[in-house]
Amino acid sequence: MFDTRKTGLKIMALRKAKDMTQMELADLMQVSYQAVSNWERGNSMPDISKLPDLARILNVSIEELLDSREQAQTVKRAMNDEETLTIKEIADIAPILKPSKLNEDIEKAPLEDGMPLKDLIQLAPFLSQNKLKELMERIGHNSLDELLPFAPFLDGDQLQELLIQPGELHENLDNVIRFAPFLEKDFLVDIARNVIDDDDDPGLLAPLAPFLDSETLMSLIEQAEAENINDILPLVPFLDSNDLVRLFKSLSGNDNSLGDLYKLTPFLDEEDLNSIVDNFLMGTEKEADIQDLVPHLSSKAVRDYAKKLLEQGNLKTFKKILPFLDEDNLD
Repeated sequence: MFDTRKTGLKIMALRKAKDMTQMELADLMQVSYQAVSNWERGNSMPDISKLPDLARILNVSIEELLDSREQAQTVKRAMNDEETLTIKEIADIAPILKPSKLNEDIEKAPLEDGMPLKDLIQLAPFLSQNKLKELMERIGHNSLDELLPFAPFLDGDQLQELLIQPGELHENLDNVIRFAPFLEKDFLVDIARNVIDDDDDPGLLAPLAPFLDSETLMSLIEQAEAENINDILPLVPFLDSNDLVRLFKSLSGNDNSLGDLYKLTPFLDEEDLNSIVDNFLMGTEKEADIQDLVPHLSSKAVRDYAKKLLEQGNLKTFKKILPFLDEDNLD
């Protein structure tokens, strides 16, 4: 593959040695001065059809211009329509080939059995998604590791076709997660449902959770019939506050509701937390134990809690929550 920055610096040095401005070189090359500027900054390369003229104007050979005898030979062969280049050779000069020329050379290129996909990955940024998928299918792949580098260059549907079927994919979930950012949501949901079908432990969904919405996660949790908050803890950061309230109400028993609430507190909206405190804790024998929740409660909820502590004569706990009481509530 061309080192565009190195070649750009070479063009700049040769132009300056000729005491020529970018505009003057652009006029001689019949391109814009922005094109010359992009060449010299390494942002792009001259089209292959322009290289002979550029080399002539700068008074060097193509080999000297590219600083590579091998690439210069490949360029010369590419300019000969009767020559057939390999995929690797096409990849080496892809930045200077027009799309039409690139596709033409690829159509003629031999695709040997067992050709490594690594020879194709360099071409990926220059190919259409359909052309890339077509070539990958012709070459074939032996592992997910070989397929992964191509994921950013394919759309979700194309990638899914190249992967094994969803019903089997979840068996190697760690590998699947690497593809998750490039896969369609419905495909990931199918994998997640297969995970729950095989093992009703919702915690196994944690690697997929960042790519699923809260509604889908709730549906999967219900499908798994989770029995307690600990079963769904890995999923808590990805659930909406309202869904967490539902889970707290359905999964927490009388003996562990306070401990469960502490686990959920960082992920609950203040309003939802206040509601839980009002409905599940206030008025019970555990009300003195919620002091650790006070920093997360609204001013009204803290005030109501303080009043109950005073009614009970629990001055020890009342003093601990004083810093969280508004001045207006101290009267």
